[in-house]
Amino acid sequence: MRKKTVINYDVVKHLFDQSPDHEMSAAYFKINGGQDPTTISIPASIMHRLFRLGQAYNIRKLRYLEPNVKLIIGSTEISEFARDLERLKKLVNDEVTHHYADQLLSAIGVSPEPTGKHIAISTGDF
Repeated sequence: MRKKTVINYDVVKHLFDQSPDHEMSAAYFKINGGQDPTTISIPASIMHRLFRLGQAYNIRKLRYLEPNVKLIIGSTEISEFARDLERLKKLVNDEVTHHYADQLLSAIGVSPEPTGKHIAISTGDF
């Protein structure tokens, strides 16, 4: 089992939205690595649902979406994150969850070489 890697926040701070409105309240996934970063805003209630479903079904990457957390999914973990989202879609029959999972999967666009791509996640306060 991999441990969470502790990274100095000053090093990765620029990856997150710095506006005061989004600093702690907004929940979003910011996919970096392409031409322009893609930001997918997610309501706090859906982020909370993803977190709880991750706990309930032991879905590794979704279990880390705790309240008021900022984390980064690196290029080596993106394919695992995409598999977790696909697994979630198979386990849960919920149109809203499927909608946001589909948005994330299409934004990630998992390719054989995700080099340099990463996802900055801010869970907000739920």
